[in-house]
Amino acid sequence: MLNDVRFACRQLLRSPGFAAAAIGSLALGIGATVTVIAWMRHIWLRPYAGVPRQEQLVVLRSSQGSGNVSLPDVDDLRKLDTVFAGIVLWQTSSAALLEGGQTSWVNAQVVSADFFDVLGVRPVLGRAFLAGEDRKPGGNPVVVISERLWRGRFGADPAIVGRVLELNRVKFTVVGVAPAAFRGSNPASSFEVWAPLSMIWEMRNQRPMTERSARGWQDLARLRPGVTVAQAQAAVDGVGAGLAQAYPRTNREVRHRVLTIAQQAGDVGTMFVVLLVVSLGVLLVVAANVSNLLLARATNRRREIAIRLAAGASRGQLIRLLLVESLLLALPGGAAGVLLAAWAVDSITLFLPGPLAAGIFLDLSLDLPTVAAAALLTLGTGVAFGLVPALQASRPNLSEALKAGGGSVGGLPSHHRVRRTLVVVEMAVAVVLLIGAGLLIEGVRAARRIDIGFSPDRVLVAGLQIGMNGYDPTTGLAFYRDLRQRTAALPGVEAAALASWLPLGRRGCKGSGVEVDGYVRPPGEDTTYEFAIVSPGYFETLRIPLVAGREFTVADDATAPRVAVVNEHFAQRFWPGRDAVGQRFRCFGQWRTVIGVAKAGKYNRLDEPAWCFYYLPEQQGVPDLDLKLCVRARGDPAALAGALRLALREQDPGVEFTEVFPLRDYVQGALLVESMTSSLLALIGGTALVLAAMGVYAVTAYTVSQRMREFGVRLALGAQSTDVLRQVVTEGLKLAALGSAAGVGVAGICTRLLGGFLHGVSPFDPAVFVTVPLVLGAAVVCACLAPAWRAGRADPLAALRAE
Repeated sequence: MLNDVRFACRQLLRSPGFAAAAIGSLALGIGATVTVIAWMRHIWLRPYAGVPRQEQLVVLRSSQGSGNVSLPDVDDLRKLDTVFAGIVLWQTSSAALLEGGQTSWVNAQVVSADFFDVLGVRPVLGRAFLAGEDRKPGGNPVVVISERLWRGRFGADPAIVGRVLELNRVKFTVVGVAPAAFRGSNPASSFEVWAPLSMIWEMRNQRPMTERSARGWQDLARLRPGVTVAQAQAAVDGVGAGLAQAYPRTNREVRHRVLTIAQQAGDVGTMFVVLLVVSLGVLLVVAANVSNLLLARATNRRREIAIRLAAGASRGQLIRLLLVESLLLALPGGAAGVLLAAWAVDSITLFLPGPLAAGIFLDLSLDLPTVAAAALLTLGTGVAFGLVPALQASRPNLSEALKAGGGSVGGLPSHHRVRRTLVVVEMAVAVVLLIGAGLLIEGVRAARRIDIGFSPDRVLVAGLQIGMNGYDPTTGLAFYRDLRQRTAALPGVEAAALASWLPLGRRGCKGSGVEVDGYVRPPGEDTTYEFAIVSPGYFETLRIPLVAGREFTVADDATAPRVAVVNEHFAQRFWPGRDAVGQRFRCFGQWRTVIGVAKAGKYNRLDEPAWCFYYLPEQQGVPDLDLKLCVRARGDPAALAGALRLALREQDPGVEFTEVFPLRDYVQGALLVESMTSSLLALIGGTALVLAAMGVYAVTAYTVSQRMREFGVRLALGAQSTDVLRQVVTEGLKLAALGSAAGVGVAGICTRLLGGFLHGVSPFDPAVFVTVPLVLGAAVVCACLAPAWRAGRADPLAALRAE
C-alpha cells in the first residue's frame, strides 16, 4: 500500500494540470454540499444555539388563531410530568437600555421562570429565574443578560450580578449572565436580555395574558428521555379532551399538536431538502467529470497496465493502485471543500432582503458532525469516481496493448461508451437542476404579480414603542394623534397612518374570538380571526380599497359607538347576499357595528386561502402602545427618514424609532423561502451547467486528439475544414440531446416536489422545459468549438506519412 501511495503521488505530480482540475472540481462539489448540510443543521434541525439535546425539543401548536398557546392551557399540560420535562413560554420585545447617559435598543424576551432550566442553559454568572418569579405582575423586576452584552456594554464587570439596570425607564436587578453561545429561543434572532413574564407590561407595554382564551404565547417543550412524539401527542389529546369539557367556551374547539422543531419549520425544511438534493446532484456531476478525466488517463496508460499484468500483478492490485490515486485526489479536494464551506456558510444572509437580513442573527459554523459528514462525502466520492475507471483500466487487451508500443494509443470501445455515458449523466443532472431553478424563478415572478390587496410602493414604515417613555394608553393616544398630524403635514408626504401590524411580514398577527349577531356557530367551527388596530387614513395610505361603507375618522374615538371594518370574506361569510354595513359582531367583550368593507388581501402568506380579517380603530381599539407609523411619499420613501426623525424629536426628544424601512422591502418576507431557493438553485444549477460543459469539452478534446490522423486523412481526400468542424460539433450535440431527453424526463417527475413553491406556475411549464435544453445545446456548442477548430486544422501530410 505504501508503494502504491508513493507511486500514485509521483504520477499525479507529473500531471499537475490534471490534478489541479480534479481537485478544484471536487472542492466545489464537496464545498457546496457541506455548506448546505451546515445550513440544515443550524437553521432547521438544531436552530437553538447553545441549547443541548435539541432532539428532545418539541413545539405545541394550538388549532386556533396563529397557533400560539395560552398560559392556563400550558399549566394543565405541565401536569404531564412523565411526558414532558418542562414547557417554557416566551414573547419577544425590544427594550430601551439606559446606561452611562446613553439609550440603546436591545432585543429582549419575557419568559417563564423555568426557561433556562428546561432548555438546559446554565448562567456563567449568578442564577437563572426562581420558581414563582414569573407569577406576580410587576413584582419581580429581575433580568438575566447575555454574555455578549455583559462584555460589550459592561466591560465584563465581575460585580454585574446585583447591579441595577434601567430598561424602559424601570429599574431591574441583574441576577445572572447567560453564556455567549446561547442566543435565545427564537431561531435566527439574538437576544440580550431576559425578564420573567410577570414583567410583560414593563418590557412590552402589554397586559399580562393570563386568560385561557389569550393564546399569544410561544412555547418549547422538552420530552422525557424515551418518550416519542406520538406518545406525547396521545397524552396531550387526553388532557385536551378534559379541558374541552371543563371549559367549553374557550377550549371546545381547541386541539394542541405536538411538532418536532423540524416539522415546525414548514417550508424552510422543504427548502433545505431541495438544496441538499441539488448540491448532491452537483457532486454527481463533479464525480462524473473526474471519472472522465481518469478514464482518459487510464487509456494513455494501457501499455503500463498491460506490462504490470503480464509481469504477474493481479487485477485486484491494479484496482487498489488506481483507487489510491483517486483517493489522493479526493482528500485534498475534500479538505479544500471544507475550507470553501467554512467561508461560504455565512453567505446565506446575502440572499435575504435588507430589512430581514438586518434582523437575523445566525450562528453558523462547521461543527464536528458536519466535518464528519464532509469526510464521509470525500471518501465516498473518491471511491465513486475512481471505481469505474479502475474496473475499466484493469482489463485491457494484453496483446494489443503490448503491440502498441509506447505513447498514447486509442482507447477501447467500452472506454468510449463509459465516458460518453458519464457526459450524458452530467448533462441530464444539469438539465434537471436548471429546470427546477427556472420554475422557481418563474414562480417568484408570478407571485410578485399576485394581487395582495394593498400597494407597498412608496410607503415608509417607522416602528415605535412609547410605553418605556412614560406613556400610558390615554397619553399614548394623544401622542400618536399628534405625531400622525405632524407627519401628514411634512413636505413630500401624501398620507400617514398608524397600525399595530403590517401584512405579509415576518411578524405574526394577533387573533381574537368573534361572536356574530344572529349567527349560530356549528360545532367544530373556529371563529378566532386575526385583526389589526389602525388609525384614520390607514386604508388611504396603504391603498386598500373599500368596497362598501367608509373608513375610520377622527370622530371614531372613545366616546363614539364602537365600530369596525371587515374584509370582503368576513362580510360574505356571515352576511351573504346582504349589506354588511350596519351589521354587528362582538370581540373583546364589546359589540361593534360594521361601518365599512375592505377589499380582501393577503395577510400572512401569498398562498393562503381567503379568510376573515377585521380592523379596529386605534382610538377605541384594544390598548396598544407599540404602533408603526406608515407614510406614503410622493417620491422616494427613504428620503423621508430624516424628516420623520426630526418631527419625532420636536414632539418628544426622548422617543426614538425602533426601526425605519420601506414597506416594499418588508413584504418581501412573504417570498423569503421561494426567493432564497430560486437564487441558490439558479447558482448551483449554473455551476452544474458549467461543469457539464467542461465534461463535454474534455471528452471532445480527448476524442479529437485520438482521431487527428483520421481527420488528416479526411482532409487529404478532399473534405473541407467546415465538414470536420460540423462533424465534431454534431457529435457533441448528440450527447446533449441524449442528456436533455433524460433530464427532461427526470425533471417531469422531480418538479412535482416544488409545487409548494410555485405560485401560479405549472410544474410542467413548457417555456422552461424548452428553454433549458436550448441553453444546454448552446453551452455544448461553445464547449465543442475549440476542439472542432483543432480537428479542422489537422495536417494531411502528417497523417499520410503515419499511414
